[in-house]
Amino acid sequence: MNWLAKAAEEFNQFANRRDGGDVAGCLSNGLAMLRGSLSARVHHDVERECGMDSMLMPVSEAKTMTLAGEQIEVYQIAESASAVRQCGYVAQPDAWYLPWLARLRLGDRGSAPELLERCHKYLSATADDRRLGFTNILAGVVPESRKAPLVLFRLLPLSIQIATALAFGDHRTAADLRRQQEVLLPAITSCQHCRGRVVECCEQCPVCGNPLWKYKWLVAVD
Repeated sequence: MNWLAKAAEEFNQFANRRDGGDVAGCLSNGLAMLRGSLSARVHHDVERECGMDSMLMPVSEAKTMTLAGEQIEVYQIAESASAVRQCGYVAQPDAWYLPWLARLRLGDRGSAPELLERCHKYLSATADDRRLGFTNILAGVVPESRKAPLVLFRLLPLSIQIATALAFGDHRTAADLRRQQEVLLPAITSCQHCRGRVVECCEQCPVCGNPLWKYKWLVAVD
């Protein structure tokens, strides 16, 4: 049994529901998309738009991005657990949902005590402290991420929360969170393809990058 199927079964048993496959699948796809998009924004986009400082070049790009991927996952797991706690989607968001999501996203690695400790440390902090702590940790792994538009890191936690809300079928909350993103970056509503609407968990706008926008949209002036 793969991790997705196992997570779906665990979810149904714990929450006494039958839609565990949909919830786990949407979370898995949505968070994977955000991780990939963020990696591109803080590395490839910065390199393309700003050039690459030779002093920042990693010894092994592949190893660097693997380390960055885990840091992103840890932050996403905690941010999603915070959203679940705030919205009351399931019982025991700290004790059950967080480790469940860690296993879903990271397999055996998700059960490592050290990794779970890092997730819980994020979860115990305020939203601002989580965001600032994450940007600092990411910069230690991917130094060029400091050159990414700052609004990216304000949009990211809201995008994680939207992905979580969609997984639980809460489109109203997802729409409210998108309105908060529009305040941060009004230009996202100008995309002729998606118009800034909330896209489903398996979708990504090919034009602007919604649910995590491409560089030229992050620096656009509305």
